[in-house]
Amino acid sequence: MKKGLLIAIIIFLAGCSTKFTYNNADWLIHWYIDDYVSLSDEQEDYFDDHFAEWQQWHRSEELGKYITHLRALKTDVSREELSAQRIEKHMQDSRLHWERVRDRISPSLAQLALELTDEQVDSLFEEMHDNNEEIRESLEEYAEKSAEEQANDRLDDLEDSVSEYIGRLSNEQKRIIKSFAPQFNSTRALWLKYRTEMQQGARELMDTRKQNPQFKDQLVALITRPEDFRSETYQTLRVENTRTYAKMAEQLFYTLDKKQKRKLIGKIDDMIEDLEYLMSND
Repeated sequence: MKKGLLIAIIIFLAGCSTKFTYNNADWLIHWYIDDYVSLSDEQEDYFDDHFAEWQQWHRSEELGKYITHLRALKTDVSREELSAQRIEKHMQDSRLHWERVRDRISPSLAQLALELTDEQVDSLFEEMHDNNEEIRESLEEYAEKSAEEQANDRLDDLEDSVSEYIGRLSNEQKRIIKSFAPQFNSTRALWLKYRTEMQQGARELMDTRKQNPQFKDQLVALITRPEDFRSETYQTLRVENTRTYAKMAEQLFYTLDKKQKRKLIGKIDDMIEDLEYLMSND
């Protein structure tokens, strides 16, 4: 269930950034879920009822926390100093936002999973398998590139992700990004291994749903404790990459000109404005 319903909900409920997406999340999620499994009318009614409750909870309790976080981020960006430790804290707090959503909705998803037919379960995991194969093929294609090509791809991705928020990069900023790019650890293959093993664990659990009295509790645990499926190496590299990014962002912060800082603050203000609108408009 995680990569079907859960990912859809997190993308459109917790990760939404526009008024349209948020206020039309119900039919967008139905469109997304249909790629994985076709729900019966009764299952759709169950999902719709719970989604309405989730969104109301999210609107009334979570959006305010996002605004508070964004205002704190804006304050930090507006100052003359910003440490890597503070940036890393913002990144960690961002992850907590979607974890709260995940924890809130997982019991209802577990109940819906209990009601899936064998055909629906097969469809769900076949789609996951196909997606994994596509990812595996892309990893193989990437591995065929030369070290120089891989380094250039990594550098381009980093420059694009930074310029999206501050605009055109200066030569000094490009130099900083180039110096940090080799320090990032490639985790894509480890992520795919984690994803595959977690899905396998979910499949094995789903096969017990009809005779297992602990099924719902066990599925909730699987959804809310993904770290149980991450190897020690993968978890270590994730932490290292987060710290490397924070250090890079710290150095870039001190190179921002007035125009770039205005653009960054403007993006934060736009997000705050959208969230405030969503809080006051059902």
